[in-house]
Amino acid sequence: MKIFENYAILEGEAPALVIELGSNVGITTDANADNSIEVNLKGSKKTMEFYPWGEQNDFPDKILKLSYKNNVVASNLDFNARIGYGDVVMPVRKVVGEDGQIKHIPVTAVEYPEIFSFLEDNNYSLIQQELAHDLTVLHNGFVEFIFNKPKTRILQIRFKEAAFSRLSVMNDDGQIEFHGYSAKWTEDTDRDDVVATPLLDYDNPLYDLKARLGQVPGPDGKKKKDNNNSRYVLHIGQPSPGKFYYQKAYWWSIFESHWFDFACAVPEFKMNLMKNQMVLKYHVEIRKNYFSDLFKSEGITNPEKQAARKKEFYQDLEDFLSGKENAGKNFVSEVDYGSAGKATENHDFKIIPIESFIKGGEYIEDSEEASNAICYAMGVHPSLQGASPGKNKTINGTEARELFTIKQSLMKPVRDLLVQPLRIVKAINKWPVDIDFVIPNILLTTLDKNTGAEKQIGSPKF
Repeated sequence: MKIFENYAILEGEAPALVIELGSNVGITTDANADNSIEVNLKGSKKTMEFYPWGEQNDFPDKILKLSYKNNVVASNLDFNARIGYGDVVMPVRKVVGEDGQIKHIPVTAVEYPEIFSFLEDNNYSLIQQELAHDLTVLHNGFVEFIFNKPKTRILQIRFKEAAFSRLSVMNDDGQIEFHGYSAKWTEDTDRDDVVATPLLDYDNPLYDLKARLGQVPGPDGKKKKDNNNSRYVLHIGQPSPGKFYYQKAYWWSIFESHWFDFACAVPEFKMNLMKNQMVLKYHVEIRKNYFSDLFKSEGITNPEKQAARKKEFYQDLEDFLSGKENAGKNFVSEVDYGSAGKATENHDFKIIPIESFIKGGEYIEDSEEASNAICYAMGVHPSLQGASPGKNKTINGTEARELFTIKQSLMKPVRDLLVQPLRIVKAINKWPVDIDFVIPNILLTTLDKNTGAEKQIGSPKF
């Protein structure tokens, strides 16, 4: 018997796979406000209460660990993050065409050097990628705005890992005031490295920031500048109904529905079959006097050493037949054809496969069903990722391009979130009002001509 994290393999006369269904059910359950975490702030004697992310405040760690455990989930997450990233963010000018439609005209660094310098100085392409992955996996993202001393301009944007981020408990007015950053949230020791930074209002971050800078009246109708802080954190998240603190991704349903556990158990079971299925799988014939000849050739006369040498031989044979790393290897043995004119063959030993109930294609349909269910939950068409095993599951190039285009169009809400920090910087730093930021799609097109096919891969025209 072998017991693993969420399943067991029974290796008796009737081998069986026992799956512990529901081992990951409940990991997405929200924490109770009564279980808030009180921490000491870094460099201060002050304490602050933060709302746990998950019942044990370790949900980000759990989801990241599970994401790498299944190849379909990991691949889909990477695919969604990459397609959400699209192309590098592009500054454009919004104009109204003769047809009355708004058009985006790309601008150059010569026209707007300050904008392009800001993007380059802050390495925004990396921030864009980091946010795309956090929004895909954890459904939440955080960036920090850093001001100059007079607090008239935003100098820097810094990405903050969502896995290390927590939100303070709401105040009496229902506002979440601080973002807590620490690498020790899941440790049992005292957390003394938590950095608390004022958090902008999730629903109206630009208005909130303008009010803190004294540019517009606050909710009380008065203008008041916050002179105590030069850094603010922006919480970016795709909306999920009923969530006040941490947004919840729809794809996490694969844990609640058991598909994730099942998808992970199938390959583990097949691996153990490859390692352990020797019973009635092979019949090995060993030539008479083989061992006596072996002992003689190696000069082994002691009976105990002969028994040990024989055991070593059987262990080597078992390893050869059982190990999955030996699949496809050749086996060579000597053959004696006897006296001249006789057709008899005398092998040193001969391995004969025996018909078994294990055919080598176990659980293919179940694995396909689990993969499709996971892809469905994650919004990834299996044909774009090759998740579906079996025959006749491929599609042609036209279908693949259409699926790719549809997928990109569905990522528009995510891309709006990726450029949200830049739109806030634009407003605070007084960049031209007609400037906007877009993330171009990647176009895959094939134009058939008389001479063959011409492939164009690039960004669409604005």
